[in-house]
Amino acid sequence: METAAIMAIALTNDGGKPPDWQDFVGIITLHVINSTIGFIKENNAGNAAAALMACLALKAKVMLHLFTEISVACLHKLC
Repeated sequence: METAAIMAIALTNDGGKPPDWQDFVGIITLHVINSTIGFIKENNAGNAAAALMACLALKAKVMLHLFTEISVACLHKLC
């Protein structure tokens, strides 16, 4: 997108005419809006992942000989 903005300035400067600033400003504005939306979405996704991880159970009830409560981190050792 940055390349498009630079090309809008560089390629319209033929015949001694001034650069086409409207295209440049439009492209840069779209780039800033797109970056802002992307940042907000990534931030929300990070918050959602943190909320899901907070809801995970830290302990599980398993039946070996009797019901016992063990840490979820130890479950892979039982298999």
